[in-house]
Amino acid sequence: MFCQTWPMEFQVVVADRPRRVGLVFGNERDAMQVNRWRAPASVREKTAVRDSLEFARLASNRWRYYRRSIPTATNLAEFRAAIATSPQAEVSFILLAKADWFQSSSALGLAQCRRTYCHNLILEFLEVHPLVVGKTAPVIEGVGSGILFGLAEMAGRLGIGSIWGEATAHSAPFYAKAIGVGQIDDQFSMRGGALEHCRRKFRENFLGTLLED
Repeated sequence: MFCQTWPMEFQVVVADRPRRVGLVFGNERDAMQVNRWRAPASVREKTAVRDSLEFARLASNRWRYYRRSIPTATNLAEFRAAIATSPQAEVSFILLAKADWFQSSSALGLAQCRRTYCHNLILEFLEVHPLVVGKTAPVIEGVGSGILFGLAEMAGRLGIGSIWGEATAHSAPFYAKAIGVGQIDDQFSMRGGALEHCRRKFRENFLGTLLED
């Protein structure tokens, strides 16, 4: 079977077997697909699944709003060009985890982000597809962590010093474990040693790669 090669990849576990996932910048079509995420009736009432659906739609709407109001990058070259043109520009982008083996035509997960004028990143939404969150067969593990660690690796390569965002009661334990801290409250920050910790996790635990364009 044909397997696409991605500029940025990491490894997840599918039914106890390793599989590769691409991490790419999204566009208008991708945002629309995320907005149409659906969950099977068997898992629809799980809190995590409901949150995934709600926040994915919010991420899609946020991306489209930014598309009309600030520079929006659909690839790494556009991201760099926007900053080169205006060093204090706020730049929006959405990263998507994709795989040709995934049963949905949409992404396995997403990170909707905004670059600040100080060259930091705000992680506004990190969501995983409801089929993955609901642990429907085949069970897929590592998507959310892989996206977060991949974002950290990309930030490090671009000289971005900090990634910060908001956590909910449901997501706070995930971020605390991923970042490697005891606990977090309703917000988190990845900088310095924490950012390097996540980059190392991406390369060593998730066998992540990022090819320079």
